[in-house]
Amino acid sequence: MVNPIPKWVWKRYAVIWQKFKDKPFTFEQAQKELKHLDRNLISVMFNELKNAGWIAVNLGEGDSRKRVYNLLNPLEIVESAKNDVKKN
Repeated sequence: MVNPIPKWVWKRYAVIWQKFKDKPFTFEQAQKELKHLDRNLISVMFNELKNAGWIAVNLGEGDSRKRVYNLLNPLEIVESAKNDVKKN
């Protein structure tokens, strides 16, 4: 199940989606795309996306302290939300 995200998060999600689509990326790669934002705001954005179910977070292969992110496809999110509405 996915939940709505704030408009400010959606705008930044769209920027990252344009670059990475559903390919894995790191925090540092996202930070390069969102160069106008500081690390703390990007962390808050990733937390919002994770809590809403819009992003998958995995441990890095070489270094388990690093996180690797995958955005969910926005079309899949819409389909999931549509199915959730039908159930209710």
